[in-house]
Amino acid sequence: MCKTLISTLGLSHEEWLRYRKQEIGGSDAGAVCGLNPYISLIQVFLDKTSKELSQEAEQDNQEAIWVRRDLEEYVARRFTEASGRRVCRKNAILFHEDYPFMLANVDRRIVCRNIM
Repeated sequence: MCKTLISTLGLSHEEWLRYRKQEIGGSDAGAVCGLNPYISLIQVFLDKTSKELSQEAEQDNQEAIWVRRDLEEYVARRFTEASGRRVCRKNAILFHEDYPFMLANVDRRIVCRNIM
């Protein structure tokens, strides 16, 4: 079962980056598997092991980040229309007791199984 590590409401960007440095998150998974064309496994390793809060990868990938943020609401709305399931934001960093080295920052969560 997923549990909340910390609420992201009111969390500064710098504090959020500090939490992201602690463990492997969803954004890191593609790079760890060699599937992210913007970030390499070595970059993930260096980011997680350095003491600095590097925003280099974010700056290099800024356009993709903006597009993803712009599309979040659209994708959530289309998912609801297609599935009949209502979603809402989940403003928290999540973890699972069995896999505490992995963190999740989900964009939305399903709150209602069927609204139609």
